[in-house]
Amino acid sequence: MKCAPDQFYWAILLIVLGTFIAVTGCTGNVSSQPTPATPPAQVTGSATVNIQNFAFNPATITISRGTTVTWVNQDSVNHQVLNDADGSIAEGVLFASDSLPKGGIYSFKFDTPGNYPYHCSIHPSMKAAVIVT
Repeated sequence: MKCAPDQFYWAILLIVLGTFIAVTGCTGNVSSQPTPATPPAQVTGSATVNIQNFAFNPATITISRGTTVTWVNQDSVNHQVLNDADGSIAEGVLFASDSLPKGGIYSFKFDTPGNYPYHCSIHPSMKAAVIVT
């Protein structure tokens, strides 16, 4: 009995598939290890914090010493970036922007390691922090 060419290809495909299943041990069970939590990336050189929806995004950013952070106001209202005087490093006004309109930007270079909490002086509930390593 002769096999038609289509039957021949199907037979080969079934043999290959059967061999693959036998070799890989396909059981339908997938075992996976839990994915470890990835720590936030440390930024070097420059970083951007967006001001949007009455919030700083990201609320906390970790950067290397010597990194310049740029805040960009994407809200339709003015905001100001002002460091907290009671921060672990900041003893007074270290950085303070003018009132930033929509599209306004402010940059500050962080040269000293430490924790720099800051807020919007116009909207004091807006709080965030820069951590410098």
